[in-house]
Amino acid sequence: MNEKALSVLEQYDLKIEITYRSKGNYGCETENGRYILQEYNNSNEKMATMSAFYNYLEAKGFTVDSVVANKEGEYVTISEDGYPYILKKWFVAEDCSNNNAEQLLMAAKNLAGFHNATENMSDIFTEENRLHAGKNMAVIFEKHNSEILRIKNYIKKRKNKNFFEMSLHNIIDQYHAQGMEAKELLDNSFYEEIYRDAINDETVNHGAYNYHNILFMNRKVIMVNLLKVNYAPAIQDLYDFLRKVMEKNNWNIKLGEGILAGYDKVRPISVREYEVLKYLISYPEKFWKIINYYYNSNKAWYSEKNEEKLKQFINQEKLRWKFINNL
Repeated sequence: MNEKALSVLEQYDLKIEITYRSKGNYGCETENGRYILQEYNNSNEKMATMSAFYNYLEAKGFTVDSVVANKEGEYVTISEDGYPYILKKWFVAEDCSNNNAEQLLMAAKNLAGFHNATENMSDIFTEENRLHAGKNMAVIFEKHNSEILRIKNYIKKRKNKNFFEMSLHNIIDQYHAQGMEAKELLDNSFYEEIYRDAINDETVNHGAYNYHNILFMNRKVIMVNLLKVNYAPAIQDLYDFLRKVMEKNNWNIKLGEGILAGYDKVRPISVREYEVLKYLISYPEKFWKIINYYYNSNKAWYSEKNEEKLKQFINQEKLRWKFINNL
């Protein structure tokens, strides 16, 4: 971020005490609390709508990094060098740990409460400022399967395969078949109906609910970086959150069951949603991510990190399927 960005702060009715770098942004301390300045590549109208959404969530008891208007009442402020910024409330809080079971259970319950509060948002997001439809996982899986097949054919033609490529060559058919089966099961489930209902009912999906975007302050959950909200089934948020947590915790069944039970206590998971969740988790998403990263990276140098990630994925497979079969 350019230092000229700090000139933006002069356009806010704040008494700045100190400024500092914070994960690629600028933070500032004021007599009224902490704020963070971020680049923003969208319209003031869009952010005004998001501000109404933040206000709605705060009225429901959630703590979020809501946006602050400048002296002119605008939410997007232009710096001296022409870049647009937004100023958001920030917190003296700790990052969510992906290995802290207590925090993860609290985060799951918070997500359920968020979904209860955002089942129909037509009053907040008007026709002019409606959100976009979130990803359709059946479409995503079909795309991923095609990419796995493309990478398979690429590796097959490679001469002098390295260890990582030989490892992929030996197992890629297995995981392509696994991906195809998951896609077929999803197609034959209630997923399309659930997805269509979410779009029609304007059900809001967080879109990025993971430990990077969750903070804790005095045992209170704080949601940040909500700019990826969209219309999609609640179960997709839960799937994204659960899968990433389980991958980081070696598919700890007790932890996974605790997360689902905590979520279900606040927002009951229907039988149809459980079925969809099972099929979503049965897709080898981590495998696709590993080989997709390899395929799009520089082949001139060998990445031991890719090899390590693939070994870790394979070592977790029995535990992943034990968890899936217990759902």
